[in-house]
Amino acid sequence: MKRFLSMLLLAAMVFTLFCGAAFADDAPAEEAPARTSDVVILFTSDVHCGIDQGFGYAGLEGVRDYLVAQGNDVILVDDGDNIQGEPIGTMTKGEALVDLMGQMGYSIAIPGNHEFDYGMDRFLALAEKAKFDYISCNFNHEGELVFQPYVIRERDGLKVAFVGVTPPETLTSSTPRYFQDEDGNFVYGFFQDETGEGVYAAVQKAVDDDEAWAQEFLCQFIDGSSVLLPYEMIGKCESSAIADDGASPLYIGMDVGRSKDLSVIVTAVKLGDVLAVLSVDELRNSPFNDQLDVLLGKALDRRVAHVCIDSTGI
Repeated sequence: MKRFLSMLLLAAMVFTLFCGAAFADDAPAEEAPARTSDVVILFTSDVHCGIDQGFGYAGLEGVRDYLVAQGNDVILVDDGDNIQGEPIGTMTKGEALVDLMGQMGYSIAIPGNHEFDYGMDRFLALAEKAKFDYISCNFNHEGELVFQPYVIRERDGLKVAFVGVTPPETLTSSTPRYFQDEDGNFVYGFFQDETGEGVYAAVQKAVDDDEAWAQEFLCQFIDGSSVLLPYEMIGKCESSAIADDGASPLYIGMDVGRSKDLSVIVTAVKLGDVLAVLSVDELRNSPFNDQLDVLLGKALDRRVAHVCIDSTGI
């Protein structure tokens, strides 16, 4: 059974907060006017036609409408594997899902391996019909990109860029013949190779910032000053009494347990350059709806900068 809640991540993007493959341009040529609202990114992943299961699109729409009513700018993004997995997808060959995403107001989607399960011609026709942009920096036809590698959305003077990356194993995890010509030659691909260098180069070309990529995604230290944590920073983590100033951004993480396991929600506050744990909510033997109420009660606080939900153990 699919759990749509596990596919929903809330990320309040305020100025330069990085989320997944999204990044904000924090170096405008001219001083940007003061922002009057937050930019919130809602993104879904691996929906697999589960539009009415668990949280569902109705819950997603409710969260989106609430955030808009609070004066936020909301960008809705899908991270792939949306249009396949249930009868509604099979009977319409994905069209019903693409139409629904358009009605929901999705702005961007990245093709996953299951977007190709109805055949290449069908997916390209759906992408042409879509009211949102499909992006991918590595999905190519004979070396030429099929979609734009990235898009930039500007909200109230803030530029947010999204880079699309399609799993390189799509060539075999979907149906290989969909990527071949009539003679059986592969004409579509994802810059895949045994080393990963092809995909790396495609993403790098889109991002075009060696140092930022290495630090954010490869966990590589660029210089000696960034290798070690200063003792002053470590010392700040030693206090058990955290004074929340009531204004600093909050970060929330939820680990969803199995039916008999413990679900945990941790809330941290960013004080300067330190994340301090404010609370740990243990949801033992708690029904799904009760867990959802607790999570939303915290996540919809305007101070929240980032919410992540991990349900990989389900």
